[in-house]
Amino acid sequence: MDLTFAAAALSGYLLALGRTVGFVLVAPPFNTRTIPSQVRAATALALAVPLANWTIPKAPELASGQMIGQMLLQMLLGVALGYFVLMAVAAIQAIGDFIDLAGGFSISQGLDPLSMVQSSVMGRLHQLIAITLLWGTDGHLVILRGFSRTFEISPMARLDLGETARVLTQMLSTMFLAAIQITAPILAALLIADLALGLLTRAAPALNAFALAFPLKIILSLFLIGLILVQIPGALENFVNTAGVTMVRMVGG
Repeated sequence: MDLTFAAAALSGYLLALGRTVGFVLVAPPFNTRTIPSQVRAATALALAVPLANWTIPKAPELASGQMIGQMLLQMLLGVALGYFVLMAVAAIQAIGDFIDLAGGFSISQGLDPLSMVQSSVMGRLHQLIAITLLWGTDGHLVILRGFSRTFEISPMARLDLGETARVLTQMLSTMFLAAIQITAPILAALLIADLALGLLTRAAPALNAFALAFPLKIILSLFLIGLILVQIPGALENFVNTAGVTMVRMVGG
């Protein structure tokens, strides 16, 4: 009897661990390279302990083929849920990328040490702000609460690839549109600056106003960046809440 219970407990814990590992590997702030791999592994192992309460009663036999298939599904589901949170932070970084593109900062591409990809000045700044806010405002607890709700609703993994793709596309378009709306004042101001430089060049061709375009647009962007930074905390909160609700809705079917 004790051996049977121990096998069921181990099976349920492994199922919870599979989903947790996939989630921690992808979802910020846990996926950043500033957190050592050992810490991320320990976080996944620790989180799986309480979450196994929902998977143990429904776990299949430890050595069965159903257990192997369910483990793979749990990991894939964890990765999919992590991508929802990743898009919330990526939307904040997209705000900075739009400013870089319109303001001329994109000419100074550099390696982002957190994600190990090329990004420019404002993109890196907004990503660092988003990660800092996630830790400083307990946003990571909101993320973990939404993740734990997926176990309450569906202990066993169910993954509809068509529905997952639809939800991912819908969330991506929503956050992309929100990022454009937040950066709209700066984009409009920079567009007006381009038009003014074009008219100036038309009126005085010898002035070569476009030679001053990059420094003028960069200075203007720096003056206007405060309009965006004050909106970042509220935008990140909305994005994280949207990610949490989307995780629960997708698992609930």
